[in-house]
Amino acid sequence: MISKDTAALIRIATNGIVLNPKSKKKEQIPFTDVAKIHISVHQRQFVLKSFLIGYFIFTLICLRYLNLELSVFSILIFSINFIVINSLDFKSYRLQIVLKNNMIIEKRIPKKLKYEFITVINEVRNQLQMNSTATL
Repeated sequence: MISKDTAALIRIATNGIVLNPKSKKKEQIPFTDVAKIHISVHQRQFVLKSFLIGYFIFTLICLRYLNLELSVFSILIFSINFIVINSLDFKSYRLQIVLKNNMIIEKRIPKKLKYEFITVINEVRNQLQMNSTATL
């Protein structure tokens, strides 16, 4: 079952995929033009690691030049930040449609709808397989 949120971003028609079906500019991609469709995951690990390294350097400076109470407080905050950052999920998801002419169409999808988009992708892949067996 596709929810209203998913249907607002993408819809499967009888002969193709309709992007932004609720907007005035409807992009329709025929199944014959689609080579691949998948969800890509982008992680923001570099930003988080650089933040932790910078904060660790700040903590070392606090140990060297500040008094003991501020240094202990800074180490405590560093350890809390380290635990929180490692427990959070900093990922973004994008629906990628690769066409046969090697053009890539990307659409950002919300994290809460990623499982619904997996069902949409499976439906599109089934349609692609049906179209490829029909031409043989």
